[in-house]
Amino acid sequence: MAGDPESIRVLFEDERVLVVDKPPRMLVVDAPGRSGPTLIDLLSKQLGEPVYPVHRLDEDTTGALLVARSPESRARLDELLRHRLVERVYHARTARVPSPLAGRIESRLEEGRDGVVRCVRGRRGKTAITNYRVLERRAVGALVECRLETGRRNQIRAHLAELGCPIIGDRKYGWRATDGGPKPSRPLLHAFSLAFDDPESGRRVFVESPAPEPELRLEPSN
Repeated sequence: MAGDPESIRVLFEDERVLVVDKPPRMLVVDAPGRSGPTLIDLLSKQLGEPVYPVHRLDEDTTGALLVARSPESRARLDELLRHRLVERVYHARTARVPSPLAGRIESRLEEGRDGVVRCVRGRRGKTAITNYRVLERRAVGALVECRLETGRRNQIRAHLAELGCPIIGDRKYGWRATDGGPKPSRPLLHAFSLAFDDPESGRRVFVESPAPEPELRLEPSN
């Protein structure tokens, strides 16, 4: 199915686990009011076997996605996620340069009735933690690495917006075309790598997914 435009690229696989390269404009699982095949639907059809989502990426976020091949494997991987034992690294292009250039964002996030996830005070919401660092300054904004400790919905998008550095292309979280720089068809956020210790074999699994857009890649050194 390599020539099939709807085929999902597999980056890593064994008898229990898959890491796939999620394309943009595709839901991982069903969502209310939406129709059409999801990534899990397409991947199950492509492999000829059911597969099970372990975590999610937003519809327009690309990159490395962890998928289980059985309910038992999904339960074991869920446990790794709950104990923050899956290293998830994302690359984002921001409209401004974060200050400071590296840091740890910890807040409580809550989704509003408008569907926007925001930082809230008090005991509302759920704890969310993102570690970030600037990889490269650009003519407009920066290429920023984000490492998740938690995996809340829209976490990176909300945290970078809270810093005053919305992701380029992310109108939902404050980016405007008048900010300058690239004007992409999607928010420039990419799941760059995944790493974890396989709970059954103990083997270290590390997978990288090159970003589809040059704006999300390190510039070649001279």
